[in-house]
Amino acid sequence: MAIEYPTIITNIVAGLLVVGFGIIIGNIFKVVIKKIIRSFELERLLGEIGIRFPLEEFAGSLIQYGLYLAGLILGLTFLGLEKIVLIVILTGLFILLAIFILLSIKDFIPNFFAGIIIALKKRFKEGDNIEMNTIEGKIVHIGLSEMQVKTKDGDLVIIPNVLVSRNVMIKKKKS
Repeated sequence: MAIEYPTIITNIVAGLLVVGFGIIIGNIFKVVIKKIIRSFELERLLGEIGIRFPLEEFAGSLIQYGLYLAGLILGLTFLGLEKIVLIVILTGLFILLAIFILLSIKDFIPNFFAGIIIALKKRFKEGDNIEMNTIEGKIVHIGLSEMQVKTKDGDLVIIPNVLVSRNVMIKKKKS
């Protein structure tokens, strides 16, 4: 049985209307969410504890684009393409997630392995006075990803373990 042209045209028009409706609803909800967050003064409260984050804009955009996506998928169901588009969107999201994860751990992994090597060699311990480049002070903590050194001025300097393993470090005698 062949599909009739009026049915195809009706489905296309219905799909476009649903997508358009999703865009309108997305824009409305973005404004509403921003007003709700602004009424609770959440950005000001976050600022008071030292967190600078555009919560209103982030939450509004998240809702807006989520509703855009929902409208697009719902509109494509009228054309029978929702499974293909959903697979493409999910694949793209997983690829983005993998990229974000890899970028977030790219500095951690080398520091972690350098920390293991530093711990195994036991050349330095907490309480040792050291000098590295322009940093001079007492080691207060040796972790798996960083070393913390307290300078004579009382500043706490956090040195990534990769730098500790790659640079010349002088262990000073206790005076």
